[in-house]
Amino acid sequence: MRLSGKIALVSGSTRGIGRSIAQMYAAEGAAVAVTGRNAERGAKVVSRITEAGGTAEFFPLDVTDESSVESVVGAVVARFGGLTTLVNNAAPTDMLLSTMKRLHDLSTDEWDGVVRGTLTGNVFFACKHALPHLMQAGGASIINISSAQSVLGLPGFSAYAAAKGGMNAITYSIAAEYAPDRVRCNTIIVGKVVSSAKEAGAAVAPGQLTRVGNPDDIAYAATWLAADESEFVTGSLVTVDGGVSIKAPGPDIPLA
Repeated sequence: MRLSGKIALVSGSTRGIGRSIAQMYAAEGAAVAVTGRNAERGAKVVSRITEAGGTAEFFPLDVTDESSVESVVGAVVARFGGLTTLVNNAAPTDMLLSTMKRLHDLSTDEWDGVVRGTLTGNVFFACKHALPHLMQAGGASIINISSAQSVLGLPGFSAYAAAKGGMNAITYSIAAEYAPDRVRCNTIIVGKVVSSAKEAGAAVAPGQLTRVGNPDDIAYAATWLAADESEFVTGSLVTVDGGVSIKAPGPDIPLA
């Protein structure tokens, strides 16, 4: 029970990586606020957690709406008695395919939508309203979920890469500003992650040095960053990407 006594708010936790983090946190003893825009999926995650003996509750959340973020943070603190852990995982995934364009083809609204959902709402709004409570926790952790697209030049993802790169950069500022309050801030840079064997079969690519990742791979890292055993770690970009960000393109050349 590495997270016993922790109270965690995980944004975008009704599916994928966020769901795995919420479930693993609960299994490790944390009380978890499951959040997202889909109440049906959220109820299923909460049901799975509580059936396994964990503690969780669903809170509907739209990270692009500051009033929604402020309201949910307040509701979580009222329900569980505080907040020790914030995981900024939500992202406007429904917009990414429609905004896969070269930069000059992006509309201003498309750019703003991706940046607001990925950086402004998911990180700024969340941290702004959660930090006063995290500062009172006597030791807290903020964990941002970034992407390898923030460090790779992948065509078609200018807005998303910029937003995730901003997430990487603000990690340093938050870590420095709130160290006196014993609030740590770290970011996980995520590589190719798929949720099913069917997806994995189609996604295996030469870029992987290990294997295609699954949501639990990210949840393991997020659990460590939330636990007291990582209390010496802050202001770090933790890369969990199967080696994608360090593998040069081109054919594999066997060593002599």
